[in-house]
Amino acid sequence: MHVPGRFVVFVLLAGVAAPLVAQEAAPGGRFEVQVTEEMIRHSCIRDILYFAGFAYGIGVLVLVLVTRISARLRDAAARVTGRPFVLSMIYVALLMLVTTVFELPLAYYSGFVVPHQFNLSNQTLGAWLIDEGKGLLITLIIGSILGALALLAVQRVKRWWLAIWIGLIPIMILLIVIAPVFLDPVFNDFRPLRNEELRRDLLELASRAGIEESRVYEVDKSRQTKTMNAYVTGIGPTKRIVMWDTLLEKMSHDEVLAVMGHEMGHYVLNHLWKGLAAAIGIALVILFLAQRVYERGVARWASRWSVMGKGDPASFPWLFIIVVSITFLLSPVVAGISRYHEYEADRFGLELTRMNEPMATAFIKLAEDTKINPDPHPFIEFWRHSHPSINKRIDFVLHYRPWEAKPLERIAKQPGE
Repeated sequence: MHVPGRFVVFVLLAGVAAPLVAQEAAPGGRFEVQVTEEMIRHSCIRDILYFAGFAYGIGVLVLVLVTRISARLRDAAARVTGRPFVLSMIYVALLMLVTTVFELPLAYYSGFVVPHQFNLSNQTLGAWLIDEGKGLLITLIIGSILGALALLAVQRVKRWWLAIWIGLIPIMILLIVIAPVFLDPVFNDFRPLRNEELRRDLLELASRAGIEESRVYEVDKSRQTKTMNAYVTGIGPTKRIVMWDTLLEKMSHDEVLAVMGHEMGHYVLNHLWKGLAAAIGIALVILFLAQRVYERGVARWASRWSVMGKGDPASFPWLFIIVVSITFLLSPVVAGISRYHEYEADRFGLELTRMNEPMATAFIKLAEDTKINPDPHPFIEFWRHSHPSINKRIDFVLHYRPWEAKPLERIAKQPGE
């Protein structure tokens, strides 16, 4: 499942290095991933970047705060306007630009160097910079407005954590609704699936799944990557299933049907709504804790940071440090919910298609194509993986065949018997 992330002001990465266990490359059979040293090395680099990236991001925010760069940005915004809301918007935009410059080396290494190092990207440096620029522009527009609204609540509402949380709910829904139509097309071209035979079979599969007027799109992700993916996005009128053109090119007809059976599971089982509900609940916890830590910190260190009290735009890095840190600590909860949804979607897809082997071979191709370790360290999977490990998924899909149960076994499992 794809969750749009280009609207996030800063990258939420993790903060402590975890033990990484080296594994030897091993040969595999038909239903085993061909694990290579390159795959293990790529996975380790990604994990290290995940953890080190958080520390670096927090370090940037601390630097901006303690060196009073944040206060200088506030003063610069105040020289432009005396209107508090507009001042806050300008300040937030300046802060995002400054932190983007500080974080650019890490973003370049993780987003451009590493994918090219492992032959996972088709993108030129110029094209990558253009996409990053587009993402930054969207972030500046959305982030400056949302940041100014948050600061306004901090300034004027006693229980601002609750006010921000209530205001956040319609904003989250709106962003998910508009992303497929207005934001995602900024980076790629989306069009209805062109393969008529595959489209016919997918529509028949969607009909059996109970999905009426289904919308299935292909997107030209080969402009940026050589890897494969498919996802469900949007809510209500913008809800759709999207397949990358790389997936359509590399997978067989049955493998695509098996993968899309999984994606239809997300659609039918309302995982977008459930995920949104979980995010809203987690946001409530984060904001409740954030107000208490934020106000204590401002009371103690305001003069050291040249912050003029609660709600001063210059205190925004401190608020964001708190929110990002709590979000990081709750990462296993978010990942666990996502993994359960993926398991449910795997089960739904199998019951819909009964394509056990094509789904297994599709998972193998996904692992080998993205060069991701199919059997990660348990801590890594627990903390940051939104999907069960590939080896676990392959084992499950090869053995999950409830339709092959003996008649007497099926009768015994009927409700009321």
